[in-house]
Amino acid sequence: MIHGVGIEIVSVEKFERAARRWGRRLLDRLFTPGELSYCMDRRVPERHLAARFAAKLSLFKALGRPLPYRDVEIDVTEKGRPIVRLKRKESALSILVSISHDGGFALAETIVMERREAR
Repeated sequence: MIHGVGIEIVSVEKFERAARRWGRRLLDRLFTPGELSYCMDRRVPERHLAARFAAKLSLFKALGRPLPYRDVEIDVTEKGRPIVRLKRKESALSILVSISHDGGFALAETIVMERREAR
């Protein structure tokens, strides 16, 4: 059963301006070391950072509550599919996330589902 759905769009330009203004302090507040490492290795790090920020915000909407930003990590599988890792396990929930970026915007959609108990 679906617990919640969230969607978020972030302007890469606005995110980049905020990152320039607040610097490493902002990035360290919003992202895990693993996320920063992944994004900074990309050709346009701001695009990937904005996408992960959008994914976190869409997750909060789907959950119906915020979490500390660094308690959520947006990672990728070996095949490049985005996945959500939570610091605190939400064992009763299954989380699906999709991320895209194009034309100066990053978009993420998250679906949170309640897991069925085995019978």
